[in-house]
Amino acid sequence: MFNSNTIRLFSYQGPLTKMDPELAKSHIPKPSIFEYKSRDAIIYALGIGATTKENLNYLYENHEDFQVFPSFVVAPGLRAYGLPDWPGIPFDLTKVLHGEQYIELFESLPSDGQLRSETRVPEILDKGSGANMLSNITTFDNKTGKKLAFQQYGIFQIGAGNFGGKRASDAEHKAIPVPEREPDNIVEEFVNVDQAALYRIASGDLNPLHIDPKSAKSSGFKEPILHGLCTMGFSTRHILDTFANGDGSKLKAIKVRFSSPVTPGQMLQTEMWKEGNRIHFQTKVKETGKVVISNSYLDLKLDSS
Repeated sequence: MFNSNTIRLFSYQGPLTKMDPELAKSHIPKPSIFEYKSRDAIIYALGIGATTKENLNYLYENHEDFQVFPSFVVAPGLRAYGLPDWPGIPFDLTKVLHGEQYIELFESLPSDGQLRSETRVPEILDKGSGANMLSNITTFDNKTGKKLAFQQYGIFQIGAGNFGGKRASDAEHKAIPVPEREPDNIVEEFVNVDQAALYRIASGDLNPLHIDPKSAKSSGFKEPILHGLCTMGFSTRHILDTFANGDGSKLKAIKVRFSSPVTPGQMLQTEMWKEGNRIHFQTKVKETGKVVISNSYLDLKLDSS
């Protein structure tokens, strides 16, 4: 269910002890402030494979329809994400996996922004073999006060289960199986061998697992792997290009489950099934046929064609 696209971003807290969901849910940290310019948004778009031929409106600040790619909101999300220092969570850096991600957009992101993100833990789910820690991040335009986005990180910690917690919760945005029929559309795209090196700078996720061969090997990989959220960015582009004329303002929500890692230099294959304004999808590595994003969907706004 969960993959090895780890969120090993922060310091290790110490010896593993029992999860305390009620203490975690009661904690209210200070908001996180994230400032950026259009240049940062452009670098992020390059980080998820945007090209001047297909996605100029995300890469040229003077384009008549310049936009910040909607999944750029993961950058302030990573800044606000705070589970390693969270009361009630004995976070073990070496045992966490980024399992799932949900993003909902209420407004388009401004080209230059100062964002305020508020983080809460709505639940810690006891899965027996581990704990699924849900982290909700709500992001506002700090200048206007408008609510821009909501995200939910699903972080699985191996060996942290059996603490007597809930197995499931209505607080969780769940993944949905794709339809059992041939996909309506398929998009293939090569991942540059240096894509992870670019994405780590673009997103702020500086985990050495994605660039340092020694770190990758110590984590059990033959070589550095691509960030799961970068693979999500590729898939999001494929869907918006196919069903929304590349217009990021049409994205309402996206839910992904990370199933397996991607190695830079491989070919991604995004398979899509359209059902109304919901696009079910899964992403594979073409060379191996392995599903790397599974049971996922993207919702378009109702005015989308």
